[in-house]
Amino acid sequence: MKKIDGVESREIQMSVLDEISRICKENNLKYSLAYGTMLGAVRHKGYIPWDDDIDIFLLREDYDKLIALLKDPNVPKKEWLALMDDTSKDFHCPFTKAYDDRTRVKMERHVGEIGLWVDIFPLDGVPKAKCLERPFVLFMSFLRVFSLAMSTDFKSKGYDAWTLFYKRFFYAFACIVGKKRFCRFVEWAARRYPAKDSARVANMFFDSKTDRILDKAKIEEVVPYPFENREYLGVKNYDYYLSEFYRDYMQLPPEEKRYNHGLDVWWKEEK
Repeated sequence: MKKIDGVESREIQMSVLDEISRICKENNLKYSLAYGTMLGAVRHKGYIPWDDDIDIFLLREDYDKLIALLKDPNVPKKEWLALMDDTSKDFHCPFTKAYDDRTRVKMERHVGEIGLWVDIFPLDGVPKAKCLERPFVLFMSFLRVFSLAMSTDFKSKGYDAWTLFYKRFFYAFACIVGKKRFCRFVEWAARRYPAKDSARVANMFFDSKTDRILDKAKIEEVVPYPFENREYLGVKNYDYYLSEFYRDYMQLPPEEKRYNHGLDVWWKEEK
C-alpha cells in the first residue's frame, strides 16, 4: 500500500467535508466547523499547523437528517464515501465518522482501521433546571470512558499502567453488559433532552469539561469561513464559541501541548 503524507491527507479529508457540505446545502441543513477545526479557520485560515483531523457539529435534528441522507443509496454522493457510527460492528461511540473508503488509517492507542475521516458530532439538549445541567453532562462524560475503552489498543506503549488498568476495567464491564447494548444506552441517554426544546446544548461525547455547555441561540447562525483553499461554514459568533473551549484562543499553546492523533495513512490500492 502507498503511504499518504500530511498534505495529501488534508486534501482527502477536505474532499470528504466537501461532500458533507454539499449535501447539507442541498437539503437546507446547518453544520458548523467545530473545536480545533473552527479554531484553525479563525486563527490560521485552515488547519491548525500540527492538527490532522476535521470536526463538525450539527444540532441533533439536522444531524439525524444528515446521517439518513448519507446512508441513503438514492442520494447522489461519491462512491468512496463511507460511514461508521454506533450501528457499525466495531465502533462504539455516539457520533459518526464519514470517511474515504479508498484509504486506511491506523491511530496510535486504538484498535481497528478505517479511512481518512471527518468527525460529525450531534449537539443535544440538557436539563432545563440549571442545577442539573452539569451533573447530566458529567454523567455522559463518564459513559464516554466506557465507549473509548472499547476501542483501546492494549498493546500500545502510549499508556501508563494506571490508564491501562482502568481501561481494562471499563472494557470488561462493557463486554459483560454487551458492547452494542451499552451503545444503545449511551445513545438513548444523549437524546434524553431534545435540542429543539432546549435553550442550552452540549456535545455529550467531546470531553469531560462540564463548563462547555452552549447557549443554542449564540451558535445557531453560521457563516462561511476561508479554510485552506476551500470555504466552509462555522459559527458566526466565533468569539463566544472559541472562548468557551479555548479561553485565550488566539494564543498558541506551548509546543508540548500541540497534540494530534498520530495517524499513519495509506491508499488501500496502488494509485
